[in-house]
Amino acid sequence: MATLWVRMTELYGHKWTSVHGESDSSGTWGKVLAGMTREQLAAGMQACALSDDPWPPSGPEFRALCEAGRSSLGIPDVAEAWREAVEASTDPTTWNFSHPIVHEAARLTDWYSIRNGVPKAETVQNRFNKRYADLTAKLQRGEPLVDGQKLISQESAESELAKSEKANDRLVQQRIKDQGLEGKSPAELMAQMRAKLRGRA
Repeated sequence: MATLWVRMTELYGHKWTSVHGESDSSGTWGKVLAGMTREQLAAGMQACALSDDPWPPSGPEFRALCEAGRSSLGIPDVAEAWREAVEASTDPTTWNFSHPIVHEAARLTDWYSIRNGVPKAETVQNRFNKRYADLTAKLQRGEPLVDGQKLISQESAESELAKSEKANDRLVQQRIKDQGLEGKSPAELMAQMRAKLRGRA
C-alpha cells in the first residue's frame, strides 16, 4: 500500500491526499485490493495515468481498472494485434495503428517475415505473440514503451531512402539503355569499352 500511495500521490498530487489521506490508515484500500497482483496494480496505475479524469478513483473503481487489464489500457488482444500487424505489413509507415504496442511487437518480429511468412507463417506468428506478451507485461508494470511515432518516423525515413535508391537504379538502367548496353554480358561490355579506348588512341 505504501508504494501505491507514493505513486498515486505523484500522479494526482494534493487531489489524492485530500480525498484518501496520507496513507491507508483505515486499511480500507488494503481490503478492497486484496488478492491483486503487482502487474494488475501497475495496470490500474497506468490506466489512471492515461485517463482524462483529473480526480483519483475510489477503491472499487481502482480495483475495476486493475482487473480490466488490457482493455483499460486500450490494448487489443493478441489475435487482433496479429491481424493488424499482417494487414499493416504491406506499408507500416502509413498504417494508423490502434496502439504503439502493436507496431513495436511487429517491428521486433520483423516486417518482412510477417509480410512473407518467412521462414514459416506459424513460426512468425508465435514469435510475434511472444514479443507482444513481453511488451504487454512491460506496459502493465508501468514501464514505458518505445515511442511508436518515433519508430514510424524512422521507418518512414528508411522508406524514403529505399525510394531514392530505386530512383537511382531506374536512372542507371535508362542510361544503359540509351547507350545501347542493355542485355550485354560483362565480356561484351568489356570488349566494347576496349574498342572505344583503342579508337581514342
